[in-house]
Amino acid sequence: MFRFFVYIYRSQKTINIFYMKTLLITHTFLIFLLLPGMSWAQFIAISGYINDSSTGKALENVSIFDSNSKIGTITNQNGFYRLVLHERNADLTFTFDGFKDCKRHIELSSDTTLQVSMQPAILQQKQQKKSDNLHADNLTLNKQDQKQDQREK
Repeated sequence: MFRFFVYIYRSQKTINIFYMKTLLITHTFLIFLLLPGMSWAQFIAISGYINDSSTGKALENVSIFDSNSKIGTITNQNGFYRLVLHERNADLTFTFDGFKDCKRHIELSSDTTLQVSMQPAILQQKQQKKSDNLHADNLTLNKQDQKQDQREK
């Protein structure tokens, strides 16, 4: 009788060890299967092209900066950019010399394509040139007046 109980105890122990090994292997497999998917879901990419609104030409070396995550990039020779972010909200600033700055707030749920057309800042440059020319004209007039005054004395 004692041998019978020892046999049952050993068989239950064998079953428990087999069951535990199976559980450990399946749970480990599921964890390794699900972890990469959870980490990939945290990254969101914004990509697109930036061009000149007046000519339609692609703009190279435009600076794109997200003020929330402090991550930035620049466009390539085709005007293409790609920005990979960790957060769901993005406050993007597009800057380029000779063009008006462009700011966009975007709430992201998945990878997004964003096309941007930047406007030239010609009006500001023309106004600056006009004021510089007026200032230069005033200087030359003042110098001519001074020369005439010296001649008269």
